Amino acid sequence: MLLFEYPGLLFFVICVVLLLSYEIGFRLRARNHEKIGQDGDKQIEETRNQIAVLLSLLIGFTLSMALTRFDYRKQLVVDEANAIGTTYLRAMMQPEPTRTQASGLLRDYVDTRIAMFGDARADAQREASAKHSKQIQDQLWAGAVAASKQSPTPITSIYVQALNEMIDMDGKRVAATANRIPSNIWFLLGILSIMTTIVVGYGQRRRAALTTFVPVLTIAIALSLIADLDTPTHGLIRVDQRSLQSLSVDLKAGTPAAGHD
Repeated sequence: MLLFEYPGLLFFVICVVLLLSYEIGFRLRARNHEKIGQDGDKQIEETRNQIAVLLSLLIGFTLSMALTRFDYRKQLVVDEANAIGTTYLRAMMQPEPTRTQASGLLRDYVDTRIAMFGDARADAQREASAKHSKQIQDQLWAGAVAASKQSPTPITSIYVQALNEMIDMDGKRVAATANRIPSNIWFLLGILSIMTTIVVGYGQRRRAALTTFVPVLTIAIALSLIADLDTPTHGLIRVDQRSLQSLSVDLKAGTPAAGHD
């Protein structure tokens, strides 16, 4: 799946593979042109249309899957920003030293989440951010446990509840990032794309730039777009971290908003 992490490179590879497939089909046609009559051309055209329709349906289905996952990841950013903001507000209701410790840790936590899911480009950076994020969660939880033992009040209880929901959002975001289009679907898309371009090449009586490059580019663009939408940490289309970035500014100013849509 490493290739699908880089949609630009994937586009280039798809174009090369499909152009080679087209060339194979065209040369097979040139070798057997004497055996292909008018009826043969009609059968080739029908076969090409049938495979192309199946490929189009599968691309549409896969694109829908990628868009659904992308929209869900975007919504989780907003949900996490709201969860952290709520935790911060309830932390401000706690007695010292919990209030000061929690507010500082939450400011650091927001920046860590932005780096983990947005700014970090390398796997090592994301792993470091994830580790730091986990350490902050542990520190916050340890502080909440200590506060609940010292002052088991309803105010402490709602703070612990908000903190628990904030930590749960981490699991949801990690799971959403790992939830990718299955490799079996990519394999089927690849096979159908190659079959389609082979049949397209086999059905061409002479070379023509339009009929050669348009099908190849159409398929390559569609598959690269799907890969881009399905890639949370690479590519041109990235999940917007604006809600967390806005929250970071608010927390550093000491004025967290009620919601970050």
